[in-house]
Amino acid sequence: MLFQGRLTNLLLWLAEARAFEPVWSAEIHEEWSRNLAASKFGISPEKLAYRRAQMQRAFPAANCDADPSIVLAVQAVCRLARQRKDAHVVATAIAAEATVIVTDNLRDFAPDVLAAYKLRKGRPETFCLELVKTRRDETLAGIRNHRASMTRTPLSPEEYLAYLDTEMGLSRLSRVLAAYVLTI
Repeated sequence: MLFQGRLTNLLLWLAEARAFEPVWSAEIHEEWSRNLAASKFGISPEKLAYRRAQMQRAFPAANCDADPSIVLAVQAVCRLARQRKDAHVVATAIAAEATVIVTDNLRDFAPDVLAAYKLRKGRPETFCLELVKTRRDETLAGIRNHRASMTRTPLSPEEYLAYLDTEMGLSRLSRVLAAYVLTI
C-alpha cells in the first residue's frame, strides 16, 4: 500500500502494528517534505529530515524507487498534466507490487491508468475502515498506539473518538471504532 497526504501519523501507527505494509520512494519523500515546508505549518527542514529518517528507520522495506522507464510508461498513458506529474507515485506502486494508493488527491489518479496496472485508489478514511474489517486486531493495536502517542494532551478513548471525528475529519471511522471503545 502506498500512501501520501493527511493522516500520515495515524497510518504510520497502523503500519507499525502490521495492519498493512507501507511503500514510498525518495521522490515521494521529497514531495511531502517540500509541501510541508511550504505549508502554513512552517515545519523546519531539520524536523522534516528527522521525520523522514525515522520513517525510513522504522520501515526500511518501504523504500521502493521505480525505474525511470516505468515512470515514462505511466506518463505515456496519462491524459492530463496533473496525472503525468504524479506518475512517479503510480510507478512506485507498480514497482512495489502494491494494490492501492491511499491519498486525498484522488483526481490526479485516473481510474483507467490505475486499472491498466491493477491498482486502485482510496481515501485514507476508507482505507482505515477496510483495515478495521480485514485486519481488525492489528488496526485496533495501531489505533491504541496512536492514541497513546498523544502525550501532550492525553485523551480518553471517548475523547480520542471525538478527536478523530472533529479534528481529523474521520467521522465514519470514529463511529465504527465506537464499537471498540473499551479496547482503544
